[in-house]
Amino acid sequence: MKRTSNGKYAKQSAILKEKMIAPVLLILTTAFTWGVSLSPQIYAYTEPVEIVETLVAPTPEPTPEVVEPTPEPKTQKQEILEYIIQVFGDNAVEAIKIAECESQFNPQRVGDQHLMSINLQTGEEIGDSIGIFQIRTGDTTWNRAKANGMSVPEFRNKLTDYHYNIDYAKTIYDNAEDWHDWYNCMNKVL
Repeated sequence: MKRTSNGKYAKQSAILKEKMIAPVLLILTTAFTWGVSLSPQIYAYTEPVEIVETLVAPTPEPTPEVVEPTPEPKTQKQEILEYIIQVFGDNAVEAIKIAECESQFNPQRVGDQHLMSINLQTGEEIGDSIGIFQIRTGDTTWNRAKANGMSVPEFRNKLTDYHYNIDYAKTIYDNAEDWHDWYNCMNKVL
């Protein structure tokens, strides 16, 4: 560094501009003591240091974690509708209409109690209709429970399982090849 006529230091700018370097200066500045200014002492380190530009890649924003919502559990009605569609296939729309008319998709529904009678073969009280498609347990001359190797109470209980009830309704439908065994609802909804 050269000292100029006014007492200040001048930089050796030509060298610095050519080499893209700059001096590192260590400067101690004025100290203040009880409001009195001391003369500054300036020290310069004149060895040039190369300027290096460091590029830092921006930190990518963290990708928010995608959390799949937990699906709501299916209701029993949804399960029943899906099972009717699975079992009845091309006839599912009609089957759903009949099931809704008969029981509103309630597997516990008991109907036709006014048709109860004593079965002549077994002596059991029979004739009520159980579950989703309201499968009738029998009449005085026929007994679905006995035909399936069960007592009437066992058969009634089995019909409250919607899988069994829908499968049984499909068997009745396939044997009849239509909905006439559900005559009242067939006339109302189809």
